[in-house]
Amino acid sequence: MKKLLAPLKNNGGAVGSIPLMFFMLIASIFLYLGIDLYGYIVQQQKLTVATNELLEVVKAENGYDSVNREQFDRLIQKSGIDPTRVTLTATPKRVARGETVEIETSMVYECIGLKPFGETVKLPIRVKANGLAHTFFR
Repeated sequence: MKKLLAPLKNNGGAVGSIPLMFFMLIASIFLYLGIDLYGYIVQQQKLTVATNELLEVVKAENGYDSVNREQFDRLIQKSGIDPTRVTLTATPKRVARGETVEIETSMVYECIGLKPFGETVKLPIRVKANGLAHTFFR
């Protein structure tokens, strides 16, 4: 019985566990920051793809209107982005063939890696695409 209780009486190992717990705290924060960085890159790629898809439609229709916004909202919703968080500005309809059409989308990505310290970092994501209108009007 004394052999079983001997590790409970020896407190020498408790001092070595404090730096280990501190290291695990710092390592987990860096892991969360790495995950946030990956999430930021993925969200930016999704928004870039959706913006480029919308640009092709806008180039074919010689401008942007509310129907295009509905298409864009459905597309980004399928990719997992909330459409209410995305702002979109674009060249309105009736642009002549060969003139430039532009689309600019933006959203805010919220990083949660520093939440153990009570901090929330918000990073902007902006995507801008432009091209030439295709359809000829007479």
